[in-house]
Amino acid sequence: MPARPACLLPLILALGLGGCAWLRPSAPAPGVLALVNGQPVMEAELDRLYAGQTAGAAVPLPPQQSLQLRLSLLNQLIDRHILLQYAAKLGIAADPAQVAREMAVERARQPPPPAATLRRQVTDDLVIEQLMQREVDDRVAVSPAQIAAFYRQNQASFHLPERQYHVLEIVVTPHPGAVTNLAEDKAATPAAARKKIAMLRQRLAQGADFATLAEDYSEDPATASSGGDLGLISQSALMSQTPAPLRDAILALRPGQVSPVIHTPQGYYLLKLQGIEPAGLRPLSDPQVRQSIRDLLSRSRRQLLQTAFLTIARDQAKVVNYYAQQILDEKE
Repeated sequence: MPARPACLLPLILALGLGGCAWLRPSAPAPGVLALVNGQPVMEAELDRLYAGQTAGAAVPLPPQQSLQLRLSLLNQLIDRHILLQYAAKLGIAADPAQVAREMAVERARQPPPPAATLRRQVTDDLVIEQLMQREVDDRVAVSPAQIAAFYRQNQASFHLPERQYHVLEIVVTPHPGAVTNLAEDKAATPAAARKKIAMLRQRLAQGADFATLAEDYSEDPATASSGGDLGLISQSALMSQTPAPLRDAILALRPGQVSPVIHTPQGYYLLKLQGIEPAGLRPLSDPQVRQSIRDLLSRSRRQLLQTAFLTIARDQAKVVNYYAQQILDEKE
């Protein structure tokens, strides 16, 4: 076996004697919680995000739950910095007129953040949206052959024994929990939930796409990734299994309409009646059938590509998370 170069011996000895100490990052500058390609993620950023998530809480979160939430939010901020740096390399910038329009919508939150903070948030959101459009959405394509294949494989699901209601939902819950939407946005208190659902209702009133908002903001892990799609609800299930406030709201809608905000013990709901389907086999020639399959396949493909893109962007970034190391070092 060839001899090891002499220059490597001190390193090998250091690793052997020092255990895993070589993995420990150097001490950060004051107020710096992480570095993304050398760019700091500041404690003030996390504090603002944490305050927004826990606004209106009757009592502070327990220490362990607070640490878990702060670490989760910091990871979201790190991903945001990664995407913004990626967009900057591509020369992506937000349109000032669009920034102004989005700021007007966001001011519906009570109380609104300072103007400079709001402008930065809106600008960054628009830049990331353009980045995802360029790197992900433009690669989503569903062919007629894929639609036909899906129909053949799932034909039984297109046979309706009774009238069916096609419903989309957006759900906001008032308790801390796992983040399940693309915007990584979770209301953690009743006050935050009320503000969030009011903002979403205003966005819808101004023409925002329901399914897109559901993907970005809905807090139901079962439906957020599919644009809030609950699928087809049979007449019998609607009448016997759906909670009365939601059932009554669906029955009051015409196809294409969106409900007012519905408050239940579980949280807040917005519902959209996508359509009503009569009993019988829905043929592939039905435009609504083809569009529903296209939407389903497109959302699934988009979700997969977004996950792949973010994974690649993370792999290309150099991240040092001082806050995670601090938690790891803390003693009970």
